[in-house]
Amino acid sequence: MPETAPAKETAAVIDIGSGAVRMVVAEFGPGAPIRRLENLSQPVRLGKDVFTTGRISAPVMRETIDILRNFKSVADAYGVKRLHAIATSAVREAANRDNFVDRAFLTAGIDVEVVEGSEENRLDLLAVESALEDKLQIPKKNCLIMEVGCGATEVIVLTKGKVELTRTLPIGSLRLPERLAAGRSESGVMQRVVKRSVHAMGEDIRREFDLGEVDTVIALGSDMRLAARQILGPTDADHTVLLVKDFLEFSRSLAKVPPEELAAKYAIAFADAETLYPSLLISTCFLAETKVESLVVPMVSIRDGLLLEMAQLASGGRRTDVSRQVSNSARSLGRKYRYDEPHALNVAALAVKLFDLLQEEHGLGPRERMLLEASAVLHDIGIYISPTSHHKHSWYLVNASEIFGLRKSDRDIVSNVVRYHRRSLPKPTHTAYMSLPRPDRTVTSKLAAILRVADALDNPHQQKVQDFALEKAADSYTLWVGPEAGDVALERQAVQGKGDMFAEVFGAAVSLKQRSA
Repeated sequence: MPETAPAKETAAVIDIGSGAVRMVVAEFGPGAPIRRLENLSQPVRLGKDVFTTGRISAPVMRETIDILRNFKSVADAYGVKRLHAIATSAVREAANRDNFVDRAFLTAGIDVEVVEGSEENRLDLLAVESALEDKLQIPKKNCLIMEVGCGATEVIVLTKGKVELTRTLPIGSLRLPERLAAGRSESGVMQRVVKRSVHAMGEDIRREFDLGEVDTVIALGSDMRLAARQILGPTDADHTVLLVKDFLEFSRSLAKVPPEELAAKYAIAFADAETLYPSLLISTCFLAETKVESLVVPMVSIRDGLLLEMAQLASGGRRTDVSRQVSNSARSLGRKYRYDEPHALNVAALAVKLFDLLQEEHGLGPRERMLLEASAVLHDIGIYISPTSHHKHSWYLVNASEIFGLRKSDRDIVSNVVRYHRRSLPKPTHTAYMSLPRPDRTVTSKLAAILRVADALDNPHQQKVQDFALEKAADSYTLWVGPEAGDVALERQAVQGKGDMFAEVFGAAVSLKQRSA
């Protein structure tokens, strides 16, 4: 009897941006490539509202919801079973975002996820790596990945394939003109403002990474794809390579062209024509911060990242494992605040091992393991501000930082875990802890209890304890280390002193013992 081919599935993704709502309907199946069936785009004025008034006006909300309702009808006509809708900077920053999300669900039947910049970066990187990793040898290069949107510019720096830093910068093709009192017609004013703004942002990035060391620039976005088509002509390739000098020449040629002429010349919507030159101008200013002579323009977007992940989940897989990149990003943040790297990495290794050995007791999974490792890497960064109460300073720094691959809810857990790696246990008066959802409070307590013990094992910051065995009894846990660790009197005392939270969470005392030679 012939084998039945695996069933294919039709899915859709919607990207609610600052200047447009876009939907892709696609088909995929196990072992089959993703095949696009429909691409839809409708301009909206979300960004113009939010970046000037801080809110989505009633007319713009109605217009956007109507677009979503129409897109949902198209998706239903294709028999779409999985639909993932995200909203980026404009909705994210709107004071009435919750009202918008509620209206979208009740009126259009679409559950909108408002994503942070870190999640945009993760999806962008997923799309880029899928399209280019084999062709560009990303693991061997220092890459700057940038996407100039209407409301923000997303930046990722990779060093030899590892995430060095990520940024969501408050500058975009729509947001910038709104800040310029002179208006778009004053292109000279715009150029000076953009150049100063981007240079200041570049200086901030240089505190962590010298952009002069970038050897590959990867530029995302519909405006960059349009520029590539105009400079090199239409192509079916998954990416193009532009000479910087050709890109600069094309960008300059648009400086004084009215939007209506751009719309007619390039067959684009007037709203897209309005933001085309500002977008390319921001890109040229970022290129000026580097020394590259060419740039890569992949024909992918955040929607490709969403589709890739949906296809993985549909075939029985999990979300793309970002634990390695989360760890790399946490280490980069640690270096920014001059952490004790040998201590942090040793504590992280010990914490992860203890987590694995206590699997039956805590019942947590890979996500929580990743959050524990990030917490262990970052637990002492608050010393950069002051050794006194540094656990509280660590909480603040983690809470205020971008960590690649971590959503706000993840970062809330990590910041609280580092907060409780020493001193006080969580109390009802601790608002940051109590504001977490109850399941996240439980996770935080379990991870913090493990981290306190792991930190105690390297109490003198000498890395004498690098391995241990765990002995479980009905009312106790014993950590055994070998004679090669030397004198562990300080570590033993630290485990006893910091084991209070462990005993409270896991219901048994923990102690450190040493085998004789």
